[in-house]
Amino acid sequence: MCGLTLTIRPLLPNNHDQSKPNTTSALLESFRSTNVQRGPNSQRTYKHVVELEDGGKLELCLTATVLGLRGELTAQPMVGKRGVLGWNGQVFEGIDMGKDENDTRKVFDRLEAGADIEEVLRGIEGPFAFVYLDLTTDTLHYQLDPLSRRSLLIHPLEPSTGNTDLFILSSSRSPPAREQGVDMRALLGGEGGSISLKKVLLSKSNEEASMNLTNAIVQRTTLDTPESSSSPWTRVSPINTALPPPELPRQNPDIIAEVPEFIEQLKFSVRRRVENIPEPDKGNSRVAVLFSGGIDCTFLAYLLHLCLPPDDPIDLINVAFSPAPKPPNPYDKGKGKEPAPPSYDVPDRLSGRDAVAELREVCGDREWRFVEINVPYDEARAHRQNVIDLMYPSSTEMDHSLALPLYFASRGIGTVQGSNEPYHVKAKVYISGLGADEQLGGYARHRHAYQREGWEGLISETQMDIARLPTRNLSRDDRMLSSHARDARYPYLSLSFISYLSSLPIHIKCDPRLGEGQGDKILLRKAVEILGLKRASGRVKRAMQFGTRSSKLGGSGTGVKGPKAGERRVE
Repeated sequence: MCGLTLTIRPLLPNNHDQSKPNTTSALLESFRSTNVQRGPNSQRTYKHVVELEDGGKLELCLTATVLGLRGELTAQPMVGKRGVLGWNGQVFEGIDMGKDENDTRKVFDRLEAGADIEEVLRGIEGPFAFVYLDLTTDTLHYQLDPLSRRSLLIHPLEPSTGNTDLFILSSSRSPPAREQGVDMRALLGGEGGSISLKKVLLSKSNEEASMNLTNAIVQRTTLDTPESSSSPWTRVSPINTALPPPELPRQNPDIIAEVPEFIEQLKFSVRRRVENIPEPDKGNSRVAVLFSGGIDCTFLAYLLHLCLPPDDPIDLINVAFSPAPKPPNPYDKGKGKEPAPPSYDVPDRLSGRDAVAELREVCGDREWRFVEINVPYDEARAHRQNVIDLMYPSSTEMDHSLALPLYFASRGIGTVQGSNEPYHVKAKVYISGLGADEQLGGYARHRHAYQREGWEGLISETQMDIARLPTRNLSRDDRMLSSHARDARYPYLSLSFISYLSSLPIHIKCDPRLGEGQGDKILLRKAVEILGLKRASGRVKRAMQFGTRSSKLGGSGTGVKGPKAGERRVE
């Protein structure tokens, strides 16, 4: 994983004294400093000057900070004869990767050999943000994976309209950029583009220059290809629309028959995401799970148990917030007494403790470290602005309540259950259960769609949920989880696993006739039950902001400006 910042700015001829570019230099340095948190193991910058036909010049600057996760540490940007690569990604399928090989090196070598850029990217399953300067043509290429599992922000919002004195691609926006009003948006859903730098037009004055990129935009690209294409990882697969038979039994034997294949498919996805993690120092965990005690993450923890060496401990990260302290009651006769300590027995803490107890019963030879991260109200408030900066351009109060638990989970400071000693999570890789609800009918809205329109309504609602995965929250979550040098991995969101699930008829995955905690995600529930995790198999869905009580930190205490356009926004 790495943090990327690419900038293009005009340079005035004749060595003018450029006060504005000097200010710009400080701004650009702030982006690079912000991204060091994402990649503390290496930092390097590549600069390239493009001479234009009218005598003007452009300076392109690419900085990459690297978190080493597989193979020998490979500093970026990687510079070759044909091009310069910035790669924030992981290759899980499509390119054969040996245990000690580095995926950045593999991608770079293919490009240096002259392979077509889009063909290389279409042949990769995994999250990525990609920036590449083709030195043979002075063309900049940038691209995001089809699910937006990585973050890449762009300024200006629409590069092909109007003039700009600065073009930026970055993993996140820096606080000085916020203070200077630099607006950015997130690339989403396989979005990308290319710019022919030689075609940029400059408008110049005595003190400054601006760029017009209109003629330089070669294309706005997406990785999506026709359904007849042989590339399997360029889109989110549409789901099977077959309706169940009219007399579908409530005890559907087809579900039980599908369970072994479902387990193997998800186990394969989990294994791909952990098999190349370097050996940790003795006593440390190589992987951690974002662990609420829900069925999705508990099943992933079980599959990790099957995929990792038996001596590896596994960290289960559980976050809880304390509410705002109550103001003293002037009429309380107990005035002067010490206030009661805050309670962290939030819903996710209670379900997490029960789930880890069941994992210990079923997988007794594994060391499960239940990491309790307790966040006092004042501490959450102290980190508020940093969280808001990191989640940008997401900006609603809902975004804030979802970002908070991920931020403190990424920080990884807590205690292990049964100990009062401070514990700092060392694992660089975090496993998330995101994606199960969307595909397996886990939300209340799926049940309501069935109640309104039957199986057709459930199919339509599920298809909509899956289709909008690339434009929802994955980019924001990447900015939060990577803020303390962690790499988030989503086994339920492997494009291969999505394709498998999408091929199944809806009544194999979900049966709203059976009610909450039974028919929702029924295929997953049956798998977990068969494996012996019976209490986990019946656990109902609970949103993260309610399970951790981060929702209690909203309102005027977080500086809410809303409501605006139906959503409350944070400053």
